[in-house]
Amino acid sequence: MSNKVNLHDISAKLTKETLESILAAECNETDVKLTDWDFGDASAKGDSYLTVVNKVKLNGLANGKPVQIDIVIKSLPQNLGRRKTYRSIIFFRNEVAFYTKIIPKFEQFLKSKNQANILCVPRHLKSLVDGENDYLILENVCNLGYGPITRQNCVDMEQCTVILEAFATFHAISFAYKDQNKEEFDEMVTHLEETYFSPKYWDWYERFHKRLVGIATHALATEYPNSEALKRFTSYKLGSLVKMCYKICDSPNTPTSVVNQGDSWAPNVLVRDVEGDKKEALLLDFQLARCVSPILDLAFFIYSCTDKALRERFNEMLKIYHNKLTSVINSLGSNAEKLYSWETFMKEVKENFFYGIVFVLEAMPFTMLDNSQAFDLDTIIKGDEEVNIDDVWTIGNLETQWKRLRLADVIVHAVENGFL
Repeated sequence: MSNKVNLHDISAKLTKETLESILAAECNETDVKLTDWDFGDASAKGDSYLTVVNKVKLNGLANGKPVQIDIVIKSLPQNLGRRKTYRSIIFFRNEVAFYTKIIPKFEQFLKSKNQANILCVPRHLKSLVDGENDYLILENVCNLGYGPITRQNCVDMEQCTVILEAFATFHAISFAYKDQNKEEFDEMVTHLEETYFSPKYWDWYERFHKRLVGIATHALATEYPNSEALKRFTSYKLGSLVKMCYKICDSPNTPTSVVNQGDSWAPNVLVRDVEGDKKEALLLDFQLARCVSPILDLAFFIYSCTDKALRERFNEMLKIYHNKLTSVINSLGSNAEKLYSWETFMKEVKENFFYGIVFVLEAMPFTMLDNSQAFDLDTIIKGDEEVNIDDVWTIGNLETQWKRLRLADVIVHAVENGFL
């Protein structure tokens, strides 16, 4: 046994019996004995600030024969200062609600349509939420051939298409389910809570947001001095863009609001090869899941994961997304033209795409950190009390031209397209 961690170091309520029950369910056997467990490497520093992610191998005997299954255990940071600073309990509660209140309904719905295979998220195995000992156990999808797109690299058009179609499919399931089960949909999304863009979190975010706006302004002023983009971006009073996000993030009951993944950048999408040269994407990490316009997921993905050259094909990306969305809605027995026509979609692109800029102000500097620059929160946050996130994430102005351009170019794109 290379790495037998004490389960109580993960959660006081995570037991050997919990893991044994997972082994039994996965093997579909009753005579099961868990012999040991092996914790692999935790997630890379910088890839999971809000929770702790561990990949675990369960070894055991089923009817006397050796068995092994691979799982992922997400848990709250043991460092109480980190837990409070990053509001981990709220994010965790929201993700577990997604897996326990939303996904079972979607699975049931898709099964009734003989399309269970189109829901591309990891399977939920077990979870517990009490605000202190929370854990979420999922299947390890790496065994299904899925692998990451790295945190730093932009996607190419092939990857972009696969990911756009994955988000379109995910959103289409919501549209069709809502159309055919409106009351159930309205009830289940009440279990999701806004974890980021809400007035109650302004004090938490204000200083850090000011830092991010400064970094973006420096990038624009350096690479595009005296530009319309710089003038437009700096014309917004500090906080006004965030407040615009409050409004669109607090709209669960509008006709076009569907369940969004919420944190739709490259680290939260895995891809695998299927049938020769085709690829398939899987979405993970639903801590920011919310019920809003699908444009929010779309805007953040495009602005955080594409470069200027690829955005020359922006209209093509929108068509790829909407075509797939339309196709899946129709295949699930609803009328896509009625639910989300091209005209309605493009109207929402115009109205809501600015959200991608606001969230990318934060995400982009982090995507461009070298591994050596990523923040080790357990080292930085020493005590048990909350500290201001601006005192932890002490990022400075982008030091190279390619980094400044990558951030500045998305703002230029938003201004040129009338989103800002």
